[in-house]
Amino acid sequence: MSEPLDIRWKMDPEAAGMRREVLLEGPALLARGLEQGRHQGAQAAISRHGRLVVEYAVGQAAPGVPMTPDSLTAWFSASKPITAMAIALLYDRGLLALDDPVRRHIPEFGNGKEACTIRHVLTHMGGFPGAIHREDGLGWDELIAVICAHPAEYPPGTQAGYHAASGWYVLGEIVRRLDGRSIDAFAAEELFAPLGMVETMMGLSPQRQRDLNGRLARVQLGRTDREHFATQAFIDRFNSAAEIARVNPGGGVRGPARELARLFDWLLAKGQWEGRQLVDRRTVDLFTACHRWGMPDRTLMGAPLAWGLGFGLHGNADIHRDYSRRVFSHSGMVSTVALGDPDCGIACAVVTTGLLDPITNARRLREVTGTAIRAILPV
Repeated sequence: MSEPLDIRWKMDPEAAGMRREVLLEGPALLARGLEQGRHQGAQAAISRHGRLVVEYAVGQAAPGVPMTPDSLTAWFSASKPITAMAIALLYDRGLLALDDPVRRHIPEFGNGKEACTIRHVLTHMGGFPGAIHREDGLGWDELIAVICAHPAEYPPGTQAGYHAASGWYVLGEIVRRLDGRSIDAFAAEELFAPLGMVETMMGLSPQRQRDLNGRLARVQLGRTDREHFATQAFIDRFNSAAEIARVNPGGGVRGPARELARLFDWLLAKGQWEGRQLVDRRTVDLFTACHRWGMPDRTLMGAPLAWGLGFGLHGNADIHRDYSRRVFSHSGMVSTVALGDPDCGIACAVVTTGLLDPITNARRLREVTGTAIRAILPV
């Protein structure tokens, strides 16, 4: 392997009931992806029963800059569980109900969407997946106005269609109107700080970007024989300082993979972290339970995926088939996936810098997430 590997063992894997040699297959697989041109760099972190076992990085964060476990990578839609758990905290505090109509909290939300509930938004059944396209270069208030005025594409709750961005701005606006803080400030103070996710940010100011001195990973189109899911224009914009600074509650969080895995460790611990119950354990169960199943997704090529409240469930193509039926996860823009499996206690995050087609990417991520589940020693 000519590309650098940075492997950091955080505990003896045997003490976590895992085999070191199988876990080492993960960085080898990601290094093979470098040789194939699938990505220029990648990170992964694997925990078991709330303890980080290993984290590793391969390749480059940016041209000439090595990727390390300390690099800040783009999580894309793997950011969505953060916004979902912000809603969960407001739910715990009695500030909203899941079946509240969105317009109860955002009165101008309408144009055929009046029946849309918070639950519909969290399960991608809100009826407005196409309200905005790649954020359209608008500011927050302008985006909310556009989404509120957008006509329903189908009656809310009657069909499923992945809302890549629109629904998550609505959820972020609900947080702002009920709590008074913007979604990025709320997440930083109510989730990232108490969980010790000190380098996770939803939007990085230009000054913060400069301070990182090369630790900020850049994304690019990976080499694939199939049609790319993204375009070079999208890549160029996503890597721009303005886009990195944007507060995007559905896809704009950046941080090291270990902190993404920690989020799922916290959920596996039923909302408790270092002796504090940050969210009610029953709320964690509620949000990671199945709320939608058997419905073809209009956005995702008709896939009848199962969904919790902001989480993908068993059947996610980006996670290895050996995980249990209680696994919950979220993928990000044909490059990233994070998961938690209550049955085996594994939390795993894999973040790559190369955007591919869905099929090639699923194979890449499945292989790496598979090393964690296959590493478990027989009882």
